[in-house]
Amino acid sequence: MLLAIADFSDDNGNAYPAVPTLAEKCRMTPRNANLILANLKKSGELVVKQNEGPKGTNRYLIRLATPEAGFPKPLKPASDEPSVNHQEPPIAHDAKKQRRVSSPSASESAEDGFADFWSAYPKKVAKPQALKAWKKIKPAGQLLASLMAALGKQKASADWLKDGGQFIPFPASWLNARRWEDEEPPDAGQVSAPARNPIFAGAI
Repeated sequence: MLLAIADFSDDNGNAYPAVPTLAEKCRMTPRNANLILANLKKSGELVVKQNEGPKGTNRYLIRLATPEAGFPKPLKPASDEPSVNHQEPPIAHDAKKQRRVSSPSASESAEDGFADFWSAYPKKVAKPQALKAWKKIKPAGQLLASLMAALGKQKASADWLKDGGQFIPFPASWLNARRWEDEEPPDAGQVSAPARNPIFAGAI
């Protein structure tokens, strides 16, 4: 019934429907409508002004309850900050987890420098085998520096340059054989001439 009256209300909350109109809208008899209107007026939810509407109709005004009505006051004031969820893991656990996530694994550490090696090596074949050999050696520090320096020199050597690089070893083989430890071949200009026999020193 209150919803039906609200449908007829103006901007000020006043409604002027006839009782038969309200009864039809609520699908009830006018007698039942009058009983419900009387009960709403008695409860204070509806104000009924007799004959104050157009053509002698009643004026209805729904009395809205204040927001505080019907709600008991809280036992204690609301907290300014949300309560702590005691099910959350302690900070120490989070820090340990963070260290575990941020710390590289042993396999990741073993791969350090491999990308540079692979980029510098002239024959790029059998990369998985080369990576396996790299992890086995785990070059780092001075060893890594020596390995890369030797690779740079061997790339420029005659053995690696001749025949279009046909004799360049596979990278995995080069690593497994520790070829960076090979002694450098002497330059052609540094090869000493064989000693001449003094007996034939003056022979023509």
